[in-house]
Amino acid sequence: MTLKLKILKILFNCAIPLFLLTLAGCAAEPQYIIFKTGVRDQLKQRAVKHCFGDFEVLEEEEFGPYTRVRLECLE
Repeated sequence: MTLKLKILKILFNCAIPLFLLTLAGCAAEPQYIIFKTGVRDQLKQRAVKHCFGDFEVLEEEEFGPYTRVRLECLE
């Protein structure tokens, strides 16, 4: 085998397991939307834009004049 083929074989043998480990290690991070407290229309607009459609509100936290909402995007 030529040197180029040996190098390609080594790279291929290392790349596949690394790719599989990357896929297995990916976890969905919580998705948050921040909006002005009391302005639910703003929440709906931002959530629909972020989730490209349907969403479910999982948790709400107030931070002064703003509210942070944890969302789950539905398909």
